[in-house]
Amino acid sequence: MNILYFVNRFPKLSESFIINEIHELEQRGHRIAVFSLRRPEIDMQHEEVNNLDATAGYLPEPSVQSTLQTPGRWCLDRDVLRRAVHSAPPVAHAGSAYIAGHCVRFVRSLNFDIDHVHGHFLNWPKLAMDYVASHFGVPSTTTAHAYGLYSDPNERLLQLLTNRMDRIVTISEYNRRYLRNQIKTTSPVDVVHMGIDPSKFHSSGSVVSNRILTVARFEEKKGIPYGIDAIGRIQEELPDVEYHIIGSGRQEAEIRNRIDKHGLEETVSILGHVSDDRLIRELDEAELFLLPCMIASDGDRDGIPVALMEAMAMETIPLSTRVSGIPELIDHGENGLLVDPGDADGLADVLREYFADEYPIDHSSTRKQIIQEFNVKECVGELLEVFRSCKTDHR
Repeated sequence: MNILYFVNRFPKLSESFIINEIHELEQRGHRIAVFSLRRPEIDMQHEEVNNLDATAGYLPEPSVQSTLQTPGRWCLDRDVLRRAVHSAPPVAHAGSAYIAGHCVRFVRSLNFDIDHVHGHFLNWPKLAMDYVASHFGVPSTTTAHAYGLYSDPNERLLQLLTNRMDRIVTISEYNRRYLRNQIKTTSPVDVVHMGIDPSKFHSSGSVVSNRILTVARFEEKKGIPYGIDAIGRIQEELPDVEYHIIGSGRQEAEIRNRIDKHGLEETVSILGHVSDDRLIRELDEAELFLLPCMIASDGDRDGIPVALMEAMAMETIPLSTRVSGIPELIDHGENGLLVDPGDADGLADVLREYFADEYPIDHSSTRKQIIQEFNVKECVGELLEVFRSCKTDHR
């Protein structure tokens, strides 16, 4: 199958799941081209990207010259004209036409014909993706993540977008219920988890007792201040606990203030960004992986965080919250621990119980869950079944 990926930015390290997905598709013999709305976040020779064969094209910055370079007759197709009749805001109409024109130009430059168009994240440029699929007469699908669904959502636009796709893929049952019940999506919705490559993660068993680790962007939805509050509540009872935090972001000042407030300067270490080798070592040494996710004030929330999957693949016990699709990954007391979001006291109670050995969780059960349900090979196999089903019922 020849597949065009339509994405916001490629490559992007925080969206390694897209890189993994494309790599696995290529390993199975499928040809991939990527059209990206923004330039790469990282060098195309980066280790995560270097093994890809996919041809990538990028949307040029709007200018008189780039507008003149947009093919003119593509939009006169009867199917495209029909798809362009909708109630999206004027900026979405104009922007979609510009994006679609350059994407059509990119696809025509390829040395193969496309069979399918697939996107990630539901946002208005997916209207352009719909035009491109209609122009070439191929099915289109989009994977709906938490981004675009919950943060100040435009439900009318989401309904328009989802109902124009042959099928919607989403990463959790939680999202599927939201799409069905809140957005009133009429297109078929398939749950296909995001997966990682477990072969990249191997525990050496060199755990540092009482070491807790968080890997996350410093954003409200990650709930890191609640984690620090919980550590503050148990520090007198468990003075040997140490807490390492990998990441950076907008909440850094608040997080550092919270550390100072609890007098945790000797307990909590903010490591910033680290190398891949250091990340693996930190995951390997941690006794517990803490990610106290929550629903942000604007409605934003995680889906099923890749960071939790990577920790579990390293056989590190995860402690997270009952937010979004996380309970679909973690079964409390079986392969990890869950608390209610935004509850520092409850988090502290679970930490006390865990370090008192009240949760005899088999470390291998965490990795087993990833291999069985969140393995990129299995997930891509399910995604391909969705793509193939579109061929039989394509409008």
